[in-house]
Amino acid sequence: MTREVKVRLGLFTYDTGLDCLLDEAGNQVSLRPQSAQVLSLLVDNIGQTVTKDDLISTVWQDVSVTDDSLTQCIADVRRALGDTDRRILKTRPKVGYQLSPTHQDTDQPETALMGGQSSGANAVSALVCIQPAHPKVQLALTTIKNEAASLGAGTHIPTKDDTVLFSFPDVMAAVRFALRLSASSNGQNCGIGVDLIPAGQTSKAAYDGARVAGLAGIAQEAQVVVSVEARDQCHAELDFDFEDLGQQILRTTNEDIRAFRVHANTSGARLMPDIAAEDLLPTIAVLPLRARIASADTNVIGEIMADDLIATLSRSADVNVISRLSTTAFRAQEASLDKIGDMLGADFVLSGTILTHDTHVGMMLQLSEVSTNKVLWAERVAVEVTDILNGIEAVEEIVAKVRKAIALNEIDRVRSRPISTLRNYSLLIGAVGLMYRFAPVDFNLAGEMLRTLIERVPNHPAALAWMARWYVLRVQQGWSGNPQEAAQQALGFSRKALDIDPENALALISEGNVLTHLLHQLDEAEERYDTALDINPNDASGRVLRGALFAFQGKGEEAKRDCEHALHLAPLDPHRFFFLSLASTASIAAEDYERAIALAKASIRLNRTHTSTLRVKAVAQMRLGDEEAARRTIQELLRLQPNLSVSAWLKNSPSANFELGRNFAATLREIGVPE
Repeated sequence: MTREVKVRLGLFTYDTGLDCLLDEAGNQVSLRPQSAQVLSLLVDNIGQTVTKDDLISTVWQDVSVTDDSLTQCIADVRRALGDTDRRILKTRPKVGYQLSPTHQDTDQPETALMGGQSSGANAVSALVCIQPAHPKVQLALTTIKNEAASLGAGTHIPTKDDTVLFSFPDVMAAVRFALRLSASSNGQNCGIGVDLIPAGQTSKAAYDGARVAGLAGIAQEAQVVVSVEARDQCHAELDFDFEDLGQQILRTTNEDIRAFRVHANTSGARLMPDIAAEDLLPTIAVLPLRARIASADTNVIGEIMADDLIATLSRSADVNVISRLSTTAFRAQEASLDKIGDMLGADFVLSGTILTHDTHVGMMLQLSEVSTNKVLWAERVAVEVTDILNGIEAVEEIVAKVRKAIALNEIDRVRSRPISTLRNYSLLIGAVGLMYRFAPVDFNLAGEMLRTLIERVPNHPAALAWMARWYVLRVQQGWSGNPQEAAQQALGFSRKALDIDPENALALISEGNVLTHLLHQLDEAEERYDTALDINPNDASGRVLRGALFAFQGKGEEAKRDCEHALHLAPLDPHRFFFLSLASTASIAAEDYERAIALAKASIRLNRTHTSTLRVKAVAQMRLGDEEAARRTIQELLRLQPNLSVSAWLKNSPSANFELGRNFAATLREIGVPE
């Protein structure tokens, strides 16, 4: 560059006279020396690919470095620019890097083409050419100019022929104008072309409109045709739909370019995914967090948070998560919840705003259901910037609360509507929530819902696996008149699930549960749990159930390690009482009775009807010498399970053949449970 130029790079400006990067307020952005040199070299070759070898040899003269040093500098520059989608600093695979400006201003800018208007932070300017489809057609220039002016942006540029040329500081405004014109009476007899104004060419002399006129010449009557470059700038615009016309030769320049026809985007014109009935999971979309006060740093942090939330939700087995690249379309656009749900096929939307102040970040998040437009959960979250960059537990907590809100919403729905009217994912989520309430009415309703779901989708592993687990819980609560028959039914459901998907972690865990609690085949059960945890080491349910199995075998330390780790993985699980209960059992096996009582009490606070927890609490109390408290606990247990006896417990307990089980039975007798 021979003249001083200010190059617009997103929200920032590179001043070649000062040789530095400036933020929106004109303050210099700090970069490491090598990163600053890399950026300077890329600016000197703006719009061109600079090879890795050239960058390394220039920045690290006489110093031997690897590509990693350059990669780190490139990452620094992208971070400084907030270039999360790499549209400013582009990688040319196996070659090098190219810096693409959004606008350039010379030291004496010419504004004739732009009409003296500011292009905005990320706006890319464009031309619209309107060309008569037939020689006899007369364009109503005054009406067309008024139409452009109604958008508050279009500037008319006089031409020497019968075409009409406008400039817009924003390519999306240009396309909107073109589509609106094509649908009006003034656009019925003309073809319309849209093209970008190349960066750095800001006057009519620099760009005579021949290329955009060629695009208009391709268009038929009432059609809008754009260049591939213009299409790329509008990829995230929800109101546009592009039809590829392939390579086209422009008669005005004889240039061979890729062109697209633009249509107004309507949901009826889109081909929707053919989702199989077997897909039982609800779908959630996480939108980029909107900055309450726009700044590059805030936008970057909002993107990082959205990325982390999507990544964490994607590890959940109970929701489908819309991809990050799809939700990015809503980063800078206002859209109704209905439109978001329609465009993304989402049942729920997680959105919010973000505000930064010094080192603090404040977020207001809300989860909404698309079909009802109801906010299911909302919360303010405050964190430190460094915590966001390093990964934060707050993300795990947010995701847990989102999952819980969805589950509670579906439970409310299934209890208030006929089963036949419920969606599949409502049946699944609602059944799981109800069965763990351990209230007979809710539990039986959960079984009915799962059977209905299996009738609808007989070959889905999740429905079959949860049906198997329902039978296990029914026996454990003492509600099954024939435990052996229940065991075979449960095993049949779990085996069918594994026949369909041998590596389904949920099905493996459910079969391990059946083998442990109903058939007492602990070696085979441990194999199922191990396989499931190899597939997903962070499956809290598999880990706590394996911990319980170790406890039954008297392996106290292994049991406690698995169960306490499961508690760590499921801090806000809707069924946390169940995790606490099994962790209490593990503490009994480890002879840590104080911990066992603390865990049992925490479990009972969440669910007072889980009989296993009361048994463990009573035994721990007795072994600590508090016989009076133990007897009170047993009285409560017998109220819930009046037919309980030591012999019946031994018959059904997986620990009956181990020393832990025999000692447990002895303590129950000592407290007063009948033989």
